[in-house]
This record gives sequence, C-alpha cells and structure tokens, in this order.
Amino acid sequence: MKIGVFNSFDGIHEKVVAACKDLGVDYEVVDILSANWIQNVKDSDADGFFCPSNYQSQEKKSILDERYYFVSQLMKRPIYPDFLGGFIHESKRNMAAWLELYGFPHPKTRVFTNKHEALEYVEHCSYPFVTKANVGSAATKVIIIKSKRKAKRMIRKCFTWFDGRNALYNIPFHAFYYKAKLKGLPFKDRRNPQKDYFIAQDFVTNVQHEWRILKVGDSYFGHQKLLKGEFASGSGLVGWVAPPKELLLMVKELCEIGGFPCMDVDIFENDKGEYYINELQSFFGSYLDYQMKIDDVPGRYVYKNGEFVFEKGEFNTFGSNRLKIEHFIQMLESGEIR
Repeated sequence: MKIGVFNSFDGIHEKVVAACKDLGVDYEVVDILSANWIQNVKDSDADGFFCPSNYQSQEKKSILDERYYFVSQLMKRPIYPDFLGGFIHESKRNMAAWLELYGFPHPKTRVFTNKHEALEYVEHCSYPFVTKANVGSAATKVIIIKSKRKAKRMIRKCFTWFDGRNALYNIPFHAFYYKAKLKGLPFKDRRNPQKDYFIAQDFVTNVQHEWRILKVGDSYFGHQKLLKGEFASGSGLVGWVAPPKELLLMVKELCEIGGFPCMDVDIFENDKGEYYINELQSFFGSYLDYQMKIDDVPGRYVYKNGEFVFEKGEFNTFGSNRLKIEHFIQMLESGEIR
C-alpha cells in the first residue's frame, strides 16, 4: 500500500510524512499546488492521496476545493478526508446549509447575498446576533452585533456602493480585523476582504462551554473548550472531562449521514443542557498526543458492539495524522473507498 501525501501551503504535510515514516508506510509527496498538478497526480502510483490542507484565505481554499474535486470526482482517485468534508471545512456558508438540510441542531444562520435584503433583516431582527466571515478559525473573524447601527455599518462594508461592472467596494475598509496585533494595534486581514455576502447567525445565550468531539474511523475523543470572555474558540482553555455519550452518538450519526471518515465537531452547550453545532472541520490537527483524558488518564472511546468503550493510551501523535493514516489504509484495503 502506497500513500500519496499532497503538499500544503504552510508545510503542515510534513507531519503526515513523519507519521508515514513512523508507521513504516510507503509514501510519496505529490505537488498538488504546482501548475502541473494534474500530471503529477496522473504520474503517481499511490493507492490514495492524503490531504493535509490548511489555508488562511478564501482564494487558497477555493483552489484546493477545485483540485480535490477533480482528483476525487473526475479522476476517481481516493482522497482522505473526503471531498464533501473538505468542501464544508472552514466554510460557514456550506456548513450552515448542510446542517440545515440534515436537521442537526445549530444556531440558525442566514446568508445574505443582497444588500437590501440584509438591511431589511436587521431592521426587525433580534439583537444581539453573530456575524462571521466565511473563512476563519479560532473566533478571529467573529463579531457579536449588538445594535442596528453597527449591523448596517457592517452590511455596507460587505457590499458594493454601485451595482454592475463598475462596482466599487469599501476596500480597504474590511469588515474584520485579525486578533493578532502589530505594535499593540490590530491590523486588517487584507487577504480576506468580506464582500458580496453577509452572514447573520442567531446568538446562543448562556453558553456554559463548547465541546470538541473528534472522530477518526471508530475512534472518538472529546473535551471541553472553556470560555475566555465571550468565546470558547481560540481560548486555549481545556476541560478534561468525559464527553456526554449523547454527543458522541450525534457525531457518529452526522459522520454516517455525510460519509465523513474523520471530523472535528464543536458544539455549544447552554445552561439548559441544549446543544448547538458551531463548527465542522474535516482537516484538524492536535498539539498534544492525546485529545481526551478521563480521571486524568489519556485515551479514546472506540465504538464496539453498540457502545463506546474507553481505551487507555495516547492516540493523537503526529497531530492525529498517524491515526488518520491507519484509518485511510484500512479503508483502502477493505474496499470501503476506491
């Protein structure tokens, strides 16, 4: 079995290479970013291709979505994770549509492509609500809108002043700033001007914490992401407690319906014990060699014979890529993916 490892914009694929070496798996790095990417894929004798994607701009996401589509759907070469999971990943628009179509609990999300419709909505909607950029992680592109005045100002920044061929945007007055600071001042993300759409998401009140549930094959991990201010995403605060089995079952069902081999699902829990899915990410890593601890013992849940069984150990080495490579090989050998 030979695994092709697609390269990445930021070098994150090196962790996948390290995982392949640790497992003793035959591999080759395939340049998916080259202008000759089609020939590179054709020339490879890999049984399947591992996609370690990471990107920080809408343009780079679009490039990878396009190329993964052609590799998996037209060239019929197996990829991991799957194309649909990658298409949803880091796209607030795609994720909201998928969750609504399949009826999973999530904050109601409206994606406006018409400025006048968006302005009409904020005249009568409930406040506060949340607006987000389509691409963004760790709450870096999330703003809580608490007034009609601010809502209208944001909408006008996202759409043109004039319609048609001579449309004029508010660039460089972008809607979002990086959380990072340069010399004590926030600076604008000029790679991702938010334009031609506006996202308005219902605000989930009284959030106690956010659960992160990870699934790779039959392995499940879970922990709490604790709040820092108004956000849990990007807080870096972790609660090592056993995740509710209800959430594990929710993620299991979600992945079965979507056909996702692996997925990171972030879920809000409010003070009434209600759950709302906040993020779906098929490309995820891990800084620690474990992503769950129960009674201070690292491990995972494995779904066996209709129940979740705890197994001790550190299963998230090499950024969880070792486990993913093992699962990908298992899928290729069983014919589950072709």
